[in-house]
Amino acid sequence: MAEQPVPGSLRSSWLEEQLRDIWGEAARQGGTMPSEPALAATLSSSRPAVREALIRLEERGYIHRRKGADTAVNTSLLDIPARFDRRIDKADLIAAMGRTPSVDVLATEIAPITLDEAQEYQIAPGTPVLRVTKMWSADGMPVLLARDSVPVSRRVDTAKVDAAKVDAAAVDPAAVDPAAVDPAEPMVELAITLTGERVEWEIVWPRADALDDADAAAVGRPAGEPVLALDVTGVTRTGEICYWTSEFHLRGAFRYAMVRRADWR
Repeated sequence: MAEQPVPGSLRSSWLEEQLRDIWGEAARQGGTMPSEPALAATLSSSRPAVREALIRLEERGYIHRRKGADTAVNTSLLDIPARFDRRIDKADLIAAMGRTPSVDVLATEIAPITLDEAQEYQIAPGTPVLRVTKMWSADGMPVLLARDSVPVSRRVDTAKVDAAKVDAAAVDPAAVDPAAVDPAEPMVELAITLTGERVEWEIVWPRADALDDADAAAVGRPAGEPVLALDVTGVTRTGEICYWTSEFHLRGAFRYAMVRRADWR
């Protein structure tokens, strides 16, 4: 049987993953990255493909390349489990801390979009929105509370969606078939199910906030305790908003960082 060609996007993702593994090994050993020809030979990839992947790694702060010199690795990234500029699943983040993740769905409802939301996200007034409140825990201790909102496509029959369980939705044949809508799913997956759109970017606005009475009771913390809040919107290739959320990261749960080039020239 002839070998099936690997789609370009999958090949690119695989190549980046392999290069990150090589970077990790070099960083742990205090070494440098192999040369571009050596990487191309090791990974059975073309030099242009490897060069493009290395450019992306450099943009994300993993390496620094200079013409005629070895490719330096940023060893400090080994100690950073969470970055503002990189999206990581909450369960994976908790697991990376060496703790056991779990998520609880505290509330779900389908309600019309508010006028403020409709104006801010340029969504038609009256559009139904699936709203989910989730709580992530590490080893059974709450660490993060999120209020997720996903607009529901007009092709979805919301009358047949059980807002208490949100376990099924009926759609017409032209819609993406949400055979089972699980509110615990990541919003990226919910957006595909409920809008048929795939998010390409997330815009994240960090801010300082404090737990109100209801949120404090949900996570077992004192009301008024400071939290790191992240307001996140998911944006499609065409600029449409597929979801928005407010995340409240409890004090002492995570340590975030942002990596940027110190290029003063």
